[in-house]
Amino acid sequence: MIWHAKQRNIDGLLRHLADGEAWKSFDSRYPDKKLIFFELPYWEYNLLPHNLDVMHIEKNVYDNFIGTLLDLDKSKDNLQARQDLIDLGIKSELHPQILEDGSYFLPPTCFTMSKKEKLMFWQVLKNMKMPKGYASNFSRCINVTECKIVGLKSHDCHVLIEEILPIALRSCSPSDEIIHILVEISKFLKSICAKVINPKELDILQNNIAITLCKMERSILPSFFTIMVHLLTHLAEEVKLGGPVQYRWMYPFERYFNSNY
Repeated sequence: MIWHAKQRNIDGLLRHLADGEAWKSFDSRYPDKKLIFFELPYWEYNLLPHNLDVMHIEKNVYDNFIGTLLDLDKSKDNLQARQDLIDLGIKSELHPQILEDGSYFLPPTCFTMSKKEKLMFWQVLKNMKMPKGYASNFSRCINVTECKIVGLKSHDCHVLIEEILPIALRSCSPSDEIIHILVEISKFLKSICAKVINPKELDILQNNIAITLCKMERSILPSFFTIMVHLLTHLAEEVKLGGPVQYRWMYPFERYFNSNY
């Protein structure tokens, strides 16, 4: 098996399970060093071999958006991302400019927010009141002066990206196009996470999210599109195969174990 085929000491001594006769017999029957898990008989009939966890996809998409829009540590807009634009030969108006002192100036994008707009956004979140048990108390998680948000759980990111971000950014975002994109993603995720879903709507949702991602590619830097963002295109198909999302995500178990993830 592949996870023990590499860096194995073959000197006749017993130091690992792979040195036993049973393991050697298995290796002799299956000499190809590969992952055999997906070649087990029942995988031939399993239409959903891997479950894409919606809660983690939502959290990563939220982190990408909030980090990039507010220029936080997880921002996808940095010098390396701008230099990639030069290599790709696209968006010449956003290429980094070298100043006289040798430093770089990054031209503002359509999603670049001023300090005043950022403070307005943080203030909206800090003053927001949520029903007890629905989400964390955001006023305790947000430091307006330092423009930081800490202590959020994955379910808070679920609530923020589906319910709050499109509203909180509406009055302070420099671009209406970014707001429209956020609204479309929010509507898609809310539809996917609904308790009852009409199967006829899933094909429409899948087509719509593909169009939304194309709109994002026109407005946002390529560095924004991590694998988690692209996985959005597979969620509607996964609902067809696996049924409603709430029976396949981890929120109930995290609450039971009092986890912060």
